Amino acid sequence: MVKRNFLRGVLIVMCISLIFSCGCLYKNTNPIDSGGSSGLIEPAVLSVVNLKVAENLIGNQSERVVRAEGRTFYRNNGLACDFSCTGVRFNAVCKGDVSVKFRVSKDCYFTVYVNGERQDMRLFVKETDNGEFVRVAYFDMYGEREISVVKQSQYPMAYCEIVEIQFSGSFGKRPENRKRFIEFYGDSLLNGSNIYTGGTSVHTSDATYAFGYLTAIELNADCNIIGRGGMGLYRKDGSTDGMNEIWDLCGGKGSPEVTAYDFGRIPDCIVVELGINDCVSGYYSDKRYQDSIDEMIFNIRSVYGDEMKIIWCYGYHEVFDEKWTVAKQALDSLNGNGNILFCQLPYAALGKDQGGDGWHPNVSMSKQIASAMTEFIEQNIYGKT
Repeated sequence: MVKRNFLRGVLIVMCISLIFSCGCLYKNTNPIDSGGSSGLIEPAVLSVVNLKVAENLIGNQSERVVRAEGRTFYRNNGLACDFSCTGVRFNAVCKGDVSVKFRVSKDCYFTVYVNGERQDMRLFVKETDNGEFVRVAYFDMYGEREISVVKQSQYPMAYCEIVEIQFSGSFGKRPENRKRFIEFYGDSLLNGSNIYTGGTSVHTSDATYAFGYLTAIELNADCNIIGRGGMGLYRKDGSTDGMNEIWDLCGGKGSPEVTAYDFGRIPDCIVVELGINDCVSGYYSDKRYQDSIDEMIFNIRSVYGDEMKIIWCYGYHEVFDEKWTVAKQALDSLNGNGNILFCQLPYAALGKDQGGDGWHPNVSMSKQIASAMTEFIEQNIYGKT
């Protein structure tokens, strides 16, 4: 009898242990569960904190705990994130859900980073989510993590405000600016159009996997991404904004209540990836296209000075080969001080026979372009040999 009760007790303990193990396994396979702990002692009671993002960014400098990413502005009591690769970064000492309240004009996507690591799941924010908190991360254990929420979608696809952050715990010290800072001006290649193939749409585009943002991450640099798919230097048919119309804004020409950018932080260099839409549309031979190159260089130098290093990209697609000389002649005439540098990007357009559209790279190819750009900037701007 004693032996039977002993065996029954062992079986009960084993069952409880198995159930516990399965429960832990289930939690650890949550697609937005990053786990990890900084070794902090968990308080007996965790308070829920709510923070209005715009109020914190505008408020007393000593009380700010959130840092805005990219060119943003304030709209409707929220942080307007219209350009791609805009968002927020903050340190959270917490456990459980971390949630963010968004307002979006249309469905769009965000990328979540925890301690600099990209999370696997694309954060899909639906128009119907407006006014509701959306979970952006979940942590099994109490600890401090740096969390970034960064917009994947381009501004014509969705206008957005990040309104409020909520979690159980407390905010840590506000993240510092990264020491390096780069501005990128570009079109669909920079904004991740069709990067997941299947056509250019909100579902197939992701600027955080495009070459500019990947380059910034590799260089541990802050960045501004300015532009959108279809953009050229000069678009005489008015089908999209031209770069010279939006270069000094914090969003697109049509962004609601868009404000001018203050150019308060001087970048280490400017990367310009433009011209293919001008070439495809036949505008490259138009004198106004060459005048637009002059205007672009003048605009950059007007706010950052003549010594600013400007990296002008070419190549990437065969359509550039025969037309690059037109842009090069205009740029050479402006390059008396040698501060315009030319970077040839590798051919990396995914062909239709490979499931692409013949113009845009997929994620793997985008990483190849970013690798080339990273090496170029390391050598020519930061002096690494």
